[in-house]
Amino acid sequence: MNEKYYKLKDKKFIIFLFSLCFLVYLSTYLGRLNYSASITAILEEGIFTKSQTGIIGTTFFFTYGLGQFISGFLGDKITPKKLVFLGVFISSISNLFMAFTNNYLIMVLAWSINGLFQSFIWSPMIRFIVDFLDDSIKSKTCIYLNLSVPLGTILTYIMTASIIKFKSWKFVFILSGIILLIISILWLIGYNLIEKNAKNNGIQYEKKVIKNDNKNNNNTNINIISLIISSGFIFLLFSLIVQGSLKDGVTNWVPVYINETYNLGSSISIISTIIIPIFNIFGVYFASILNHKIKNEIKTSAIFFGICTICLFILFISSGKSVFISLLMLGISTTTMMAVNTLLIGLLPINFDKINKVSSISGILNSFVYIGGAISTYGIGIMSEKIGWNNTILVWIILSIISCTICLAILKKWNNYRLNNL
Repeated sequence: MNEKYYKLKDKKFIIFLFSLCFLVYLSTYLGRLNYSASITAILEEGIFTKSQTGIIGTTFFFTYGLGQFISGFLGDKITPKKLVFLGVFISSISNLFMAFTNNYLIMVLAWSINGLFQSFIWSPMIRFIVDFLDDSIKSKTCIYLNLSVPLGTILTYIMTASIIKFKSWKFVFILSGIILLIISILWLIGYNLIEKNAKNNGIQYEKKVIKNDNKNNNNTNINIISLIISSGFIFLLFSLIVQGSLKDGVTNWVPVYINETYNLGSSISIISTIIIPIFNIFGVYFASILNHKIKNEIKTSAIFFGICTICLFILFISSGKSVFISLLMLGISTTTMMAVNTLLIGLLPINFDKINKVSSISGILNSFVYIGGAISTYGIGIMSEKIGWNNTILVWIILSIISCTICLAILKKWNNYRLNNL
């Protein structure tokens, strides 16, 4: 079955589409990392224990990870316009709830809902880009959209540190909620303008939509589970869990680690960790440059896992001795995970455009990243309490080595699958 689609050809609207997606996804970090950036201040108020604050953060990543399964499949069936709007709008409401309660259960529920509905944004947005942009530019767009992650992180930490210095951490959630509400409206307006321009001035094309009920075509009866197994992704999922742990989980606890290891205070600890997302910006560029030469997302990811292992080992032997070296190694190691995220979540799903599974694959892969974030957000807090920060870092090193090994082990299987099926 063929359906009519329209590609943008107006350069101004192509830039506008990228800018709109970039702004929307950047804003989501204001509404998700604001809690992580506020953890030190929340702990200092004595409202909750370290374990309790970890659980609140974990609920976001857990529901976000599970929601990716749902949004991935919905993103291939329902227009991104509705899904992205719903995700940003409900996130706005959830943030406002966080600002007006000290009830632990209500905060757990509000942050769980925030995670679930924010999961409706990334995968449908990738489909939006793939549908409206030409093949020559969609890959670059998906890669550079990842810049919104470190920039959103920097903005969130600066905003949070500035507000906490003069006001209560509650104001962080009020401002985030208002910004997200405005962004949700801008998304609807922008989407309508892009869609209208594509239909009136764009290039019409027909896209073959694959149906599962056609048994006569070998490519039409596509089962996601068999696809995950035959492509080797069943093993890659563990590496994605580790990548989520080392990107999001570690980033969330860096202010606490710096504060407890070097006694810098909450505001200074938050500000000092801005170096990490600044480093992460380069992760997107490194991923693009290296993968352009290697031309294999999984092989390139293995290299970045290897670099991460080295940096974490240096962190392990220097922890407690130099705050500069600790921040530098944390910055480089999380940058390598930002690069892996760009490769496996932003770029790899594009390979499945021909079988109409871009959003589904993106959702599945991204879900495991955030399952890793959920496990580590809670687990790192528990481990740091029970076994100390040095042993916690040692666990990170072991996981990074395993992930590098997995990427190398499935390389041949993925290459064969892509050659024969995509």
